[in-house]
Amino acid sequence: MPPEIASCLKPGEEILWQGRPRPHVFILRGLTSIFYGMTWSILGAFWYRGSGGIGETSAFEGWWRIVPLLSLPFILAGFSFFLYPINLGVRARHTWYIVSNRRIFIARLHGKKPPELRVFTREEMGPPHVVKRLDGLYEVILTRQAQEKPYLMPRLESGFFGLKDGEAAAEAINAATNP
Repeated sequence: MPPEIASCLKPGEEILWQGRPRPHVFILRGLTSIFYGMTWSILGAFWYRGSGGIGETSAFEGWWRIVPLLSLPFILAGFSFFLYPINLGVRARHTWYIVSNRRIFIARLHGKKPPELRVFTREEMGPPHVVKRLDGLYEVILTRQAQEKPYLMPRLESGFFGLKDGEAAAEAINAATNP
């Protein structure tokens, strides 16, 4: 475990279990955004090209020549949608799932900044719901809100995703919440 996360532990706090997500699980969750990104970028490029650009072939005159530039936000938004899965993969590489004898949390490292902690409270947690994925990895869903709506894909902040040993994580969570 990185020293930045170890420094977040309180005195007397012991780690019962720790794990990291597999980046491809996060990347797969964001793949649908690529199609939105392509749509937005193509729309922006079509708008720019259809208006003739900002040169001599522009369909607009005077200060109206800047209208084709209004397509740039669409192109840039499409590009950001396209990069979203890659961003999720990078995020997974900097994420740690930790179960201690006092709390359950997700720690995310941000370079030189202190780690971002997402601590699960007893009020929001239900019993750990373990789901085995088709690829053999596990998801451990912790929040009641995500457990009550199984027809929706849970948010990444609602549990532990992409684990090799989901059963061990669930046992550690049960041990931490039911001492």
